[in-house]
Amino acid sequence: MKKIVSAVLAASMISASFAALTACSKTPVLRVGSWADYIDEGGKNSIDSSNKSLYEDFEDWYHEQTGKKIKVEYIPIDTNELMYSSVGRGDKYDLLCPSEYMIMKMAAEGLLQKFPESFYDTALETNYYVNNVSPYIEKIFKEGKTSDNASWWNYAAGYMWGTTGFTFNYDKVDSEVVKSWTAYTNKGGFSISAKDNVRDAYFEGLGLYYEAELLALKQLFEMGTITEEAYKQELAEMMNDTSVETMNAVENLLKKNMNKKANRNFWGFETDTAKEEVAAGNIDISYQWSGDAVTIMDEAEDEEKPIDDRYRYDYCIPDSASNLWFDGWVLMKDAEEVEAATMFVNFLSMPENVIRNMYYIGYTSCIAGEEVFDYVQDTYGAEKDAADTAEYDLSYFFGDGYKLTADKEQLTRQLFAQYPDEETLKRCVVMQYFDNDANTRAYKMYNNVTAS
Repeated sequence: MKKIVSAVLAASMISASFAALTACSKTPVLRVGSWADYIDEGGKNSIDSSNKSLYEDFEDWYHEQTGKKIKVEYIPIDTNELMYSSVGRGDKYDLLCPSEYMIMKMAAEGLLQKFPESFYDTALETNYYVNNVSPYIEKIFKEGKTSDNASWWNYAAGYMWGTTGFTFNYDKVDSEVVKSWTAYTNKGGFSISAKDNVRDAYFEGLGLYYEAELLALKQLFEMGTITEEAYKQELAEMMNDTSVETMNAVENLLKKNMNKKANRNFWGFETDTAKEEVAAGNIDISYQWSGDAVTIMDEAEDEEKPIDDRYRYDYCIPDSASNLWFDGWVLMKDAEEVEAATMFVNFLSMPENVIRNMYYIGYTSCIAGEEVFDYVQDTYGAEKDAADTAEYDLSYFFGDGYKLTADKEQLTRQLFAQYPDEETLKRCVVMQYFDNDANTRAYKMYNNVTAS
């Protein structure tokens, strides 16, 4: 007869064993929580197939720099909410990589510590983050405030950033359709998908609900009637409106337009599952994070596919407004390996490692610098004898004078998705975190929408 051990006893045995192993171990462990496939894991998909993972390379670099050993435990987490829950139930991390709204929430709840002053010392050559971060990202982080009136700059080091917009089949969908949030109300027979999470779905609904007002506001700004500061402030207020009246109106819009029963053109809500469907030509319009849009565009026209199975997809940010997002590294309040944690962030901010990560995951780093610009130019710059080209100004991100000549199609494709032009970014807004009341109502709203 088999001996059955209770779950509680088994858990205690595992914990005891782990504690014993930890006590015996002479190598400290740096616990890093982030998204799956969000760091170069080495191997065949790396820019060099002989590469080890970046966190294994960090272990070697850390030893070279300090003479001490470190072991990185990289823990993949699926969502911001699961990350928050993990911390809430007592799981220990030194570094996490949440999205902007979760950074704000964790900072407000006292779960984070500020980066040490030494991390921002530009005189230190190994402070690769502060010496290479994009001036655009630095400005956003310094202007953003947490509840204790500290800037995001103190609490987070930018990792990846981007926008959201419509990825669309160039040969089937007129670009005018996706310049508007009314793409969800289209009667042209185009299949369209939305993001399967509360915040993105609500943001899409806000865009649809406020579109006329947003366009009128934009016109006032373009005419010079209001300042850029006033424009951005009012834009942010509308796209962060969580009032009961607005949320009820958005719920009705979502039920009407993002529902297979009510709208035969609606493909469905998705998180990552639609990427393959879009790349295979099965979804005509898909609301995507910019990094995933790049992946879709690359895979849809993969030259290894039969020519009849290739599709051209482009990327469009609605004319009225869209979302500006970022993911950043944060130091947990009870982090045990602060030195290793800050060095890990700096290691990932080394230009060669930035390039490795961008190549591997397809997202856009918050780090600038000449080497990163050269990589972007090599990737998206036009051939010398190309005929249909355009100058693309990236000074806002890399610094004065950083421009490249690209094929004109890149103005709506991968280059645009990775680095939207400065004018477009003026209508992109960071979505703030919801307070407890708004969060409860938002989840109820979303459940009502998806259940209908």
